[in-house]
Formats: sequence, structure tokens, C-alpha cells
Amino acid sequence: MRSFYLTMEIEAKFAVPADATPEKLRALDRVGNFALGERERVTMRDTFFDTRANALQNVHYVLRVRKRNDGKFLLTLKTPTTTDGAIHRRPEIEMEMNPARATRVLRVNELPKKFRQLIAPVTQENLYPLFSISQTREVRNVLRGRRVIAEWSLDFVKYRAGERKRAFYELEIELKKAGTENDLQNIAEWLQKEFQLRHVEKGKFLRAVEFMRGN
Repeated sequence: MRSFYLTMEIEAKFAVPADATPEKLRALDRVGNFALGERERVTMRDTFFDTRANALQNVHYVLRVRKRNDGKFLLTLKTPTTTDGAIHRRPEIEMEMNPARATRVLRVNELPKKFRQLIAPVTQENLYPLFSISQTREVRNVLRGRRVIAEWSLDFVKYRAGERKRAFYELEIELKKAGTENDLQNIAEWLQKEFQLRHVEKGKFLRAVEFMRGN
């Protein structure tokens, strides 16, 4: 498989108690030595795809189609994650897709070339929706002066399987090109000290899989 198309997503993930903590986080204008920019609210519906035999899950791949409230559709493929405390590192590719291609079935040979080169060695079978999750995301830039070093996302996430429902808050801070892993570690330590936030070990997809299975 070719990996040179992948970019490395590096982010810190924290569970946020559904008490007064979300409001306290919204009220911040700084996080440690960094400023927080203006808030933008985005709603999203993420639909995850795999084969009938879960070929992608078997190699720890996640394929997602994201529909945003601004009308954009994004196709994302994530490959296996490594974690170190709150810090998650995961190679990914992402590109905007034509809404007409956001169908109920994704055919490997019709995927964009970058995706096809990674998925084809794993499976040639059709990819079907597993489930969807909904998110409301409050996005802010994390700034050092005028430079954006990270993206701050306070997420309200909803899972649903039949009559069962689960909703929770999560905070993600994704590193940008102007930032360093040391910056991200400093932010993570500040949040843990100031708010006693618990870091998240599993991504939303894996936790959704467990929820859908009744765990």
C-alpha cells in the first residue's frame, strides 16, 4: 500500500462532563499561553462505510462521508491510530466530494485515486453504510499571536440505535502546521490541570461501534 498520500492528523481528545464544564470552556478566551479565536458553529452528519464482512475494520481503517450544514460533503479515510495519553496520531486523507456520489453504496473502483490505492489492496467489495452519527461542533482557532497553531472543537455528539440514544460532549484540539507537538502537549496539560478533563482513548467511530452492538 502507498502511504505518501496520507497526512498525519495529530490531536488531543478529552471527555467533557455534561455539567457546567461545557459553558466554562465556551467562556474561555485563552488556554494556557494561547488565545482562542471567534466561535463558528457547524452541524454534521457522519456516515461510516465498510464491506459486509467489515474488511476495513479488520485492518483498523475508517471510511467516512461527512455532510455539513453548509452543503459540503467530505470523504475521509483514516488508517490505524497511535495514542499517547490524550494525544492521538492518525494518518488520513480527505477531500470534498460531489453530493451526487454520496450514495448508499460506494464502489471501490469508483473512489478517487488516492482512496482507491489504499482500499483496493484490502478489499474490492462494495462498501455499505454501517451507521450515522450527528455532531454539533463549536470551532475556534488556537492562536499564538496571529498564527493558528491548532483548531479547538467542542463537540456535542449523538448516537442512536433504534430506541437507544447516547449524547455526550467531547473536546478535540487538532494541531495545525504552525503548531508543534510540544504546544499541543502544553495545552493538554493545562486542560487537565484546570478542568481535570479525562483523556479519550478511543475515537468516536470505535465507541459508536460498541454502542451499536449494545455495549
